Amino acid sequence: MKKSNQDNKRSAGNSKSEFRSSPAKRIIGIDLGTTNSLLSFVKNGAPRIIPNERGSRTTPSVVCLKKDKVIVGEMARNQAVLNSELTVANVKLDMGTDRRFTINGRHYAPEEISGFILAHLREIAEEYLGGEVDEAVITVPAYFDDNQRQATLRAAAMTGIQVRKLLNEPTAAALTYGMSQGGNSHMLVIDLGGGTLDITLMAYEDKVFRVMGVGGSTAIGGINFDNALIEHILARFAADCPYDLRNDRIAYQQLVIHAEKVKIDLSSAASTALMIPYIAVTDDGPLHLNMEISRTDFNDLSRPVLEEIKRHILETFSQAGLAPEWVDSVIMVGGASRIPAVGELVDEVLCPAGARSDSGPRLKKNINPDEAVARGAGILAGVLNGEIAGVEFHDITAHNLGIEDDKGDFINIIPAASSYPTEVSRLFTTVVDNQPEVIIHIMQDRGSEGGHDFVSLGRFHLTVNNGRQKGEPNIDVTFAIDLNGVLTVSAMDLDTGEGKDISISDL
Repeated sequence: MKKSNQDNKRSAGNSKSEFRSSPAKRIIGIDLGTTNSLLSFVKNGAPRIIPNERGSRTTPSVVCLKKDKVIVGEMARNQAVLNSELTVANVKLDMGTDRRFTINGRHYAPEEISGFILAHLREIAEEYLGGEVDEAVITVPAYFDDNQRQATLRAAAMTGIQVRKLLNEPTAAALTYGMSQGGNSHMLVIDLGGGTLDITLMAYEDKVFRVMGVGGSTAIGGINFDNALIEHILARFAADCPYDLRNDRIAYQQLVIHAEKVKIDLSSAASTALMIPYIAVTDDGPLHLNMEISRTDFNDLSRPVLEEIKRHILETFSQAGLAPEWVDSVIMVGGASRIPAVGELVDEVLCPAGARSDSGPRLKKNINPDEAVARGAGILAGVLNGEIAGVEFHDITAHNLGIEDDKGDFINIIPAASSYPTEVSRLFTTVVDNQPEVIIHIMQDRGSEGGHDFVSLGRFHLTVNNGRQKGEPNIDVTFAIDLNGVLTVSAMDLDTGEGKDISISDL
């Protein structure tokens, strides 16, 4: 299919709240996290976290699929290594992919596993609120592509939850802080969760949130710090004892749990002792793990991860056309953001060399970073419920969206950093005489810094009148992104009125 030289762009404006739900129903906020998930709702005009059945404010995003029951949360996580063949963790990292988990002879898609987590969260919310819950605002990484967003919507649909809004996680965090402080601000939001890194530059003024730039990675998070620490511990243990803890499920389970505790301890202490007595028993007797780990050691192990985070932060500024000096407030979200080296890295990026850190942007610390995203989802749910005065969002796309032409080149239709909801149309035509159809191949370019990373989002065929010469047909292709950041593509032969549209989730 050949591109025409005509195009038309129609912006649908911003996502200012204009919905109202029945008082009999309640919309909740869900932070569907890589490591942990949280629930929230609005009470007396303020967001509240909903505790789970164990009284905890966080629920591990772990699922154990036994033959007779599905276990979600803390109990599933506690036996994850012992029953690894039945357990799935960190499924968020696989959303939007064709990976399948084979358990008890059945294949599960990532969205099915997420569906089990959402079903459990829904039960918690209904028990706590004492009524039916079938609508939610669900947060997703700003850097999620269309496949990942569609997979999240399918996961919710499997549980009977209607998603009123897919809210980008940094936007949710900024909403929480913005609503709590008032005033105007230029914010850098860094959301470093269990498995994803989101970076957002956002301006806030009079309850209007305007996203200026987004960046990040779906392959960087607290897991990377954990894995680096685990490998270090294994290497030191192996140097003293010829026993591989990887081959001992019980021992490795203990190591994984204690390594996370070491990471947490080193956020407030210069060093900590790792002691696991009787971690394994061999023919020669019991083995004990006992070593001292310093924050300096941990920082050295984390250097490759920290350098990647720094690269993504600088890249986000570059793509937004903004300098670090633009920022006057920093919001750190996610458990891994507590790692001191991460804060030092951000300070290094934002503050000129040799300048005092207290002369730079102010770090917001008045809200629990683990709960900021969930609270933001709850606030928007409150807006949709009519419990909070309207809040206006101007969000942008993270990736280029377009189609492949007859030469195999990518034609960009909606550029990255475009505000949405939006609708853009382009005219194309045929390349041979009597051509019976055209193929609309929808693609996304996730590349950055001059590189390309093309992902196929799907394709469909449009029949055209084949009695015409090449170049005669006028084929209108329209890309539309809705409030949830989800893409819909339609095509129409303007001369015959023949048309076809497609939802990416149907492919």
